[in-house]
Amino acid sequence: MDSLNNVLSHEVSREERLSALNQLTFLTREKDLNQALIWGQRAEELAIEINDSLQISRAKGNLGWIYFRLGVWDKAFRYSKDSYLIASTQNYKYELGMALNNLGSLYYRQDNYDEAIKDFKIAYEYGKEADEPYLIIRSLNNLALNYSLKGEFDSAYLFAKEALKFNEKLDEKYFITFTHRVLGDIYLGKGEIDKAIQSYEQSLKISTPESLKTSEALVLNRLGNAYFIKGNSTKAIEYLNKGLIISKENGFLDELVETYKTFAKIYDSKGDIPKAFQYQKAYTELNAEREAASNKEKMELLLAKFEIEKSEAEINYLKIQNTLKEVEIKSFNKIWIMFTVFTVISIGFLFWMSIIFKKKQEANKRLHVKRTILEEQKRELQKKSEELTESNRSKNRILSILGHDLKSPVAQLKGVLDLLHSQELSREEFDGISHILKRNVDGLFENIDNILSWSKSQMEGFKVQLLPTNLKKVIRPCLELLQYQANTKEITITINIIEEIALVDQDLLQLIIRNLLSNAIKFSNKGSNIDIYSQKDTDLIRLVIQDYGIGMSEVQLDTIINQNVSLLESSIGTDKEKGTGLGLNLCKEFLGLMGGALILESKKGEGTKAILLLQSITVNKAQQVI
Repeated sequence: MDSLNNVLSHEVSREERLSALNQLTFLTREKDLNQALIWGQRAEELAIEINDSLQISRAKGNLGWIYFRLGVWDKAFRYSKDSYLIASTQNYKYELGMALNNLGSLYYRQDNYDEAIKDFKIAYEYGKEADEPYLIIRSLNNLALNYSLKGEFDSAYLFAKEALKFNEKLDEKYFITFTHRVLGDIYLGKGEIDKAIQSYEQSLKISTPESLKTSEALVLNRLGNAYFIKGNSTKAIEYLNKGLIISKENGFLDELVETYKTFAKIYDSKGDIPKAFQYQKAYTELNAEREAASNKEKMELLLAKFEIEKSEAEINYLKIQNTLKEVEIKSFNKIWIMFTVFTVISIGFLFWMSIIFKKKQEANKRLHVKRTILEEQKRELQKKSEELTESNRSKNRILSILGHDLKSPVAQLKGVLDLLHSQELSREEFDGISHILKRNVDGLFENIDNILSWSKSQMEGFKVQLLPTNLKKVIRPCLELLQYQANTKEITITINIIEEIALVDQDLLQLIIRNLLSNAIKFSNKGSNIDIYSQKDTDLIRLVIQDYGIGMSEVQLDTIINQNVSLLESSIGTDKEKGTGLGLNLCKEFLGLMGGALILESKKGEGTKAILLLQSITVNKAQQVI
């Protein structure tokens, strides 16, 4: 490190400076990511300036791994793929193997262990061909890890032992601690607890002096779990507390989630229910955030792959265009030479040449038509790309909803039911949290109903069935469903509905009224009132749901009324109620399907008035009214 830094501080050739930058990036990328990123970017710029393909591939490979460690998956994929493609053209075996290890690690992050193993095996063969111990050991360690995650412990053990054998000469501390950690996982998976503890402690012994915080946090959590399985809770808690501090200081979310989970199991086994519940709750909330982030990472990686494939298609298209132009130019030159030569020979030959020229014009017209078709196809591809991007955003939002807003209340309910089933929760404790569970389950029901309705409208469409309907009969079941929420907040609901018949789809109208009434309760203060009344206006019925709660600002109201969005950001209610942001959008969409409309009037601090404009209909006694 000192020698390489000394090179950068002196006047040396650009080639020597570039080599030093790439080596510094490689040596610091497991210890100081920020410094490694700075050196890696400088190395890439200088390599491109010099046009050194080997150093470009090496710099991009280093940057791909740094972005993988930083969690920037799209950049990690792009840089690693670029490094692989450059190395492929020149057959740089070491760079090929390092890039394949990067790409295999990305598959590992997606839990696609089979694809990851394929890349690591190819990288291992490149390492043997190039006789590069570092590449060989890295590939062997990654193979051992992925086989252990698949549960194929015999294969994992063979690769781990082979990695230790190769590392006897290299003595790379990071790889040694990695291998011992994987060996611990293998022994633990096979039920050999003492051997697992011995391997974990050996890994910890190496990683702590080297300040390898990631490895240290991983090993401490595993040691805590192993000692718990062995029955030594005291030792388990000691290691877990050390790992908890390191994980919190460095923001290691994966290790933090596993630590909370193990703590919950330990205190549950000790009969300390409050602490078990505390750590179970922390595990549930953090795990939900981690899964939402993981879904987002996977979507970003898929998008990056799509963009690269699209770019490669555009490059191929440009190559075809250039080839066509070259063919056209060569053809034109040949024709011109023949025209010049045969003009001297005879006028008859000129006539023959004129025929050829006409054929060329026809060929150019056909070529122009083909180009027009290709341009149209390109525009269509661009349109589909934009639609796919928008679809990915919607899917990402739905994944976030399913991963957090829906999963969290179910996880809380499951935790309480588990405690009830094991008779670890008293009746008084259950009564104390039952109203929270009731509110969460009611909210969960409403969210699931909205998401199912939204999904059906997006994928299948609704077959609206408009029938003469008595509004009172539609409102009554909505009130019965939401009465508990209103009673909980001591809200009085006053109804003044005229005897009018509307032409509506009863199921859709119930969903609309339930969403609007639920919002009125959600944003009303404790002890407030909600008025529901109707007015006749020529051929329309105005059904009004008015609350006197917190209301909305002009900006919020404008966003809901005028902005064309599929998913709105859901606000928190007066009693910290949550939602998905789908409700108002569904109301506007379904009212439109029934030939109606939604009008919102609101003022900050004074409440909100939702006005439903419905088609009025006059029916004879003989006609059926629902």
